[in-house]
Amino acid sequence: MENIIADKPLEKEILPLFTSAIPFQLPSEWKEFIVKVSPYIMLILVPLTIFAIGITAILSVFSTLLLHPIWALATVATLLGLVCSLLSIKGLFDRKREGWVWSYYAFLLFLISDLLHFHFIDAIFTFLISGYFLFQIREYYK
Repeated sequence: MENIIADKPLEKEILPLFTSAIPFQLPSEWKEFIVKVSPYIMLILVPLTIFAIGITAILSVFSTLLLHPIWALATVATLLGLVCSLLSIKGLFDRKREGWVWSYYAFLLFLISDLLHFHFIDAIFTFLISGYFLFQIREYYK
């Protein structure tokens, strides 16, 4: 079942948390559905997120560099996560590992952003929910 090598940063450590170590796995029909709709969800959510961040994010990077450098770094992590999400879309449509890997990098960057913004509850939810679904469908991307 898991014939894909876990070679990305922290992937080998996180993988069992959301696959073999938990007693509840998504049914294959649900996984297939998620794999089919996730590129479309990305096509909708990424532009909406970019719009929501908008000019204020760019301005906040410049204004917080001197006042709150950690928050500026968190904003940069968020923007990099969005770039990774954009880069994942084609691979998700094609069901290629590259698409999953870009989604994985976005997952890590959004988690780092939550932690740097001191949004610890968001970080827990990001890790548990996004990580669960991301690793449940990992096997579908070759």
